[in-house]
Amino acid sequence: MDFFEYAIHNIEYRNPLFGVVVLIFCIGLVSLFGYYWNYIISKKQQEALSKFMKSFDYVGFDKEVKEFLALSPNPIPSLLFMAKMYQKSANYEKAIRLYATLLDSIKNPLDKIPILESLGLVYTKAGFPLRAKEIYLEILHHYPRNPIILNALIKIYEELNAFRDALEALDCLEEIQGGTQLHKAYLKTKILIFTHQNPTKISQNQLPSKLLTMLKDEPRLARLILSFFKDYHPTLFWQCLLENPHNLPLQILDLLWNQKEIPTSLLETLENSSLQENQNVLKDILEAKGILPLSTSKKATFELETLCLLRANKNYQGDLRFSYQCINCSGTSPLAFERCPYCAKLLTSKTLVFLKEKQDEVCYSFL
Repeated sequence: MDFFEYAIHNIEYRNPLFGVVVLIFCIGLVSLFGYYWNYIISKKQQEALSKFMKSFDYVGFDKEVKEFLALSPNPIPSLLFMAKMYQKSANYEKAIRLYATLLDSIKNPLDKIPILESLGLVYTKAGFPLRAKEIYLEILHHYPRNPIILNALIKIYEELNAFRDALEALDCLEEIQGGTQLHKAYLKTKILIFTHQNPTKISQNQLPSKLLTMLKDEPRLARLILSFFKDYHPTLFWQCLLENPHNLPLQILDLLWNQKEIPTSLLETLENSSLQENQNVLKDILEAKGILPLSTSKKATFELETLCLLRANKNYQGDLRFSYQCINCSGTSPLAFERCPYCAKLLTSKTLVFLKEKQDEVCYSFL
């Protein structure tokens, strides 16, 4: 009986210090495992980035730079500054070589990410979008939740006309920061327009109706959609100008000014006395071009009024020239753009109209 009483007493007894020791041991074991796991992941990332950079053929930088890397206690900021100066001065070859040398000298994979980002930007500006795409994809492979790299990758896809890939990347960006509704509508519109080259994916009868729906939902897509209609569906082009409640004719005045063929039915419609506001603007433009007879009504803009007065007096022949300004950064460009070449904002173009004297152009044959 004494033996059984002693055993029962030992089983019921629990030493609290023993439980604390076991808990500390388990925490230490988990911490050690986590440290070892992070070390393995970091090592694999470093090896993957090093292997990736070896796929790019480049000539190593000057011997002086390598000596500077070896002797200076903190050479990275100075060399980064030098690389950015080469980049700003459009000396892309030296900038690429310097960034690549820096990547070889840095051991921590996290410190390589901003340099890889700068290297991708240099490749983009130098005209190598495929190499920039490879760099951005490699960064996202290791650090996927990076909105800056995702934005850069989307721009590269747009340059390569890979709009479906850009839309997939945009879905990831939407999950991270949101606010991509306009960009998503733009990419969907570009996909619809590019399917015009491949009629098997979408019916040619469905395409215009889908684009009209996109235009109704997002008026900022007007220039993109109407430019397509002008070339491939001229009837829809003029129909949108007549029926759309927005002031479209002034938004695409440059497209209308260079349009040569005007439907007779449209001219008959505009000669009617009861017109809507946007139809009056279209009538003013055609009067300034000399297609419709002049009327005494006030014109929509100063430039159109001036051209009509010049046409009435017949002393000078006036004409219009156009440039395009970003409403976000006020940068101007002689060519129309969908993404600002200065601040990279999407669909921020505003058409600027200027008067000029019309001169007779003489065409000389090169034959």
